[in-house]
Amino acid sequence: MIYHVLHSSTRELRILTPAEVLDMDTDAAGRIVIHGADGEFYYLLADESLTA
Repeated sequence: MIYHVLHSSTRELRILTPAEVLDMDTDAAGRIVIHGADGEFYYLLADESLTA
């Protein structure tokens, strides 16, 4: 599984692997927030299941 994400503060697009994801949750706006292994927070844009 790969995750296409947007960095929460820099808005940089990235791709994360499961090894780079510590936790997932939702925020008050209903967005899926990923806590990365690098200590940063990201918003989930899509995962590879959308391309299957």
